[in-house]
Amino acid sequence: MRLSSLHRLSGAVLALAFLAGACAPAAAPAPSAPTPAAPAATAAPRPTAVPTAPSAPATAASPTPRPPTSAPAPVPAAGGAQPTSGGILNVAHFEDPPNYDIAEQTSVSSLAPLRNVYDGLVKYHYKNHGEVVPELAESWEVNGDGTVYTFRLRKGVTWHDGKPFTSEDVVYSLSRMARPQEFKTISPRGEALLAAMSKAEAVDASTVRVTLKFSSASFLRGMATDNILMMPKHTLLANNGDMKRVVNGTGPFTWARHDRDVSIQMKKNPNYWDKGLPYMDGLTFFIIRDDNTRFAAFRAGRVRITTIASRALSPTQADTVRTEMASTVTLAEHPALARTVFFMNMTRDPWKDVRVRQAVQLALDRQNMLKAGGGGGVIGAALNPQGVWGLTPDDLIKLPGYRPDKTQDIAAAKKLLADAGYGKGAKTVMLNRIGGSGRLGPVIKQQLAEVGIDVQLDLQEQGPAFDRLNNKTFDSAWWGLAEPMDDPDPTFAALYVTDGSRNFGSFSDKQIDAMYDQQTRTLDIAKRKEIVRNMQLRIIELGGYIVSYWDLYYRAWWKEVRDYEPGNGLYDNLKMDKVWISR
Repeated sequence: MRLSSLHRLSGAVLALAFLAGACAPAAAPAPSAPTPAAPAATAAPRPTAVPTAPSAPATAASPTPRPPTSAPAPVPAAGGAQPTSGGILNVAHFEDPPNYDIAEQTSVSSLAPLRNVYDGLVKYHYKNHGEVVPELAESWEVNGDGTVYTFRLRKGVTWHDGKPFTSEDVVYSLSRMARPQEFKTISPRGEALLAAMSKAEAVDASTVRVTLKFSSASFLRGMATDNILMMPKHTLLANNGDMKRVVNGTGPFTWARHDRDVSIQMKKNPNYWDKGLPYMDGLTFFIIRDDNTRFAAFRAGRVRITTIASRALSPTQADTVRTEMASTVTLAEHPALARTVFFMNMTRDPWKDVRVRQAVQLALDRQNMLKAGGGGGVIGAALNPQGVWGLTPDDLIKLPGYRPDKTQDIAAAKKLLADAGYGKGAKTVMLNRIGGSGRLGPVIKQQLAEVGIDVQLDLQEQGPAFDRLNNKTFDSAWWGLAEPMDDPDPTFAALYVTDGSRNFGSFSDKQIDAMYDQQTRTLDIAKRKEIVRNMQLRIIELGGYIVSYWDLYYRAWWKEVRDYEPGNGLYDNLKMDKVWISR
């Protein structure tokens, strides 16, 4: 079904037609690219290559080397094929964005579509992940001690409403994300990523100077994530600082239409500053909440690429793709930089008592959780064990709470609860979002019942549940979180520092605060790693927010979708300007 036809259908009719078609291939509307042959039944070997995790920051005397003045030349497509223009890519998506404010929204339900509308100053190279390259800033300079960045902006860039993009937009965007209270908004991700920023200033219409409080090894890498995107100052001011219902970017696609619970449609930006891009005429994100229905739609070819995050493919579905669709579909397994966390509101009983939090740390059976979740992950703690900084499974298996045999842990947890005055048991209402990581809610309920903690599940949709987390109007919560990059700064700054932007349960420890300040200023990697290791061990000791395991994700796309590659984690390479459809 072509885009023009979609506009003539109501949301309800389109939803019924699409979902019915996903279960009945014969009734399918024609996809935007030629329909491939029926999936082959031959088995494919499990791929062994996984995208490389970001390397540790350099230890050179200059903390941040001078960047290139322009982006590297495009990487040739596989097999030497040249990109062709045209076509609309149908993308599976798991839920509607709660709103359109990219500073406020941290979920990929918002960022996966909106990253195609907005640009950042810099970004990670779409193939060579970990390499920071220009985007709206065509070049930048760093002073000798690494505390002042001067960004030279591209000229001639316009917002989708035709207004010019200037340094005033950059200053307003960065300041709004770094100091959300001042702008009467929230910025859970940006506030953490920009924690080192002191101020941003417009030198002239095409030059911005950003001054840091201290030299930071993570600042530029944080700026390159898909969370730090530029927003139009004039649109924000016209809407009283609120862009929850307005979309106006500089990116490769313009926002065409959003039918809730049906689809998000975008069309090619003919005035995009990166001439020749995007290749495709448009993107359509189909909102399909049910995991099985979404997979059926992918198998039938109605969507040509699966969704992202924990709702992409289960390990079982990935095995189906390997064995039944190897000749027509590409499958990637990649570290997600994401995990599920048990949050406790430490302003409330029983969580004020460290012994109760330690009891939960001991009681949770991570091996069982991993199995219940389908087996796609690695047991870890506060930081990603698959990357540079996290405690490894070999480190953790020696610690109480992580041992495969839970006999000692269960007994110790019961004693801690009794010592805290909860010998007859404790109760909690656990906020649990519907779908995704929320599917493990019953597993947590069963595990905590073994030590005498009665869990009542409070199931909520993503939007209302996230509001309650931000407002701290919950007792406990089981919540999936992803990190923008493999670096301690955004994780600690958001979750574990006393005033952290995602410190939903009011965790506070003066020693952790001091260690955070120390490690973020430490450019020597070996010294920083030692501080970071000690921080993770102290968080476990204090019964801080408790991590189950870090995910491995699977994403698949039909082979006519070319030059797509998952990024490192979930907030890298969401932009599809260089993706094209072979014909």
